[in-house]
Amino acid sequence: MGSSFYISPDRAQAGPWAFTGEQVEDCVLRHWPHAAVSRAFENFLEIDAEIQPGRRTELSFNLRHGAFSFEDRGPLSGPLTVIHTVLHTLALQVPVVRWIDYDTDLRPLDPAGSLEAFIDSFPAQP
Repeated sequence: MGSSFYISPDRAQAGPWAFTGEQVEDCVLRHWPHAAVSRAFENFLEIDAEIQPGRRTELSFNLRHGAFSFEDRGPLSGPLTVIHTVLHTLALQVPVVRWIDYDTDLRPLDPAGSLEAFIDSFPAQP
C-alpha cells in the first residue's frame, strides 16, 4: 500500500478555506466537463478527471476537514493540476501547506504562480 499526500490551507495563518464542496465540484466540471465528481463516501468528494487526452487522475476532497488528498502513485502532476486549478480559481490568496501521511511536517505550497511552478515546488518527500 502506498502513501498519500495531503494539501490544505495553512490554518495557523488563514483558517479554513471559504469555498464549499459544491464550488469545488463546479470548478472541476467547468475545467474538465467529462470529469466524475462523486459523493459516494460521506464527507468526501471523489474526483476522477481526464486532464489531458488519455491521462486520467484521481483525488479526493475531504469536506469536513477541507483537505485534498491523493495517492503517491503515477505522475503527481495529474492531481496537482486539478488542485492548482481549484485553488487558483477559489482561494488564490490563502496560504497552503502539504504533507505526506507518514510525516506530519507541514511544508508551504504556493498556488499563486503558474501550474508548472506549483508542480515543480512539490518535490518528493525526503
